[in-house]
Amino acid sequence: MEKIRSNIHPGKGKKYLLTDVAACTFTFSDGLRSNLDASPDNEIVMVKLIPRVSKLKRFEELVLKNYSSAKNMSDLARLCHYDCLRSFSRHFKKCFGQTPYQWLLERKMEEVHSLVLSSDLTVTEIASIYGFRSVSHLVNLYSKWYGISPHKNRLSNAI
Repeated sequence: MEKIRSNIHPGKGKKYLLTDVAACTFTFSDGLRSNLDASPDNEIVMVKLIPRVSKLKRFEELVLKNYSSAKNMSDLARLCHYDCLRSFSRHFKKCFGQTPYQWLLERKMEEVHSLVLSSDLTVTEIASIYGFRSVSHLVNLYSKWYGISPHKNRLSNAI
């Protein structure tokens, strides 16, 4: 068998040079194994291992890092280095299991809920901070989301 230069990089700039490999076994993190045996014709076999979760993990990290400074979904896509909103939405749904709009609304409502219960900011101030069209829009959405108005929720929590 001929010498095989692998694309395996165990550290910065290091490469393995494999010579006369008769067989190779890959053991994956889930415990599964895959054996690769040399062919009888001494063909060269090249294997490239691409981490499956790394792209999704990097995408998730970018979203989590940037969502709080994004004004809307288009802004978040731009901050995550996407020019195409459709591609961003597709990757987002694959990674988070819901649309960017649903996910952003959920985060926003969690933060609004926290401020209603733990701060002395008025509902008007909270609506302004989170970019709601109006106070009534926030109150309606909050009431729909939590089943109680922000004012009543704040009062019931204070008791």
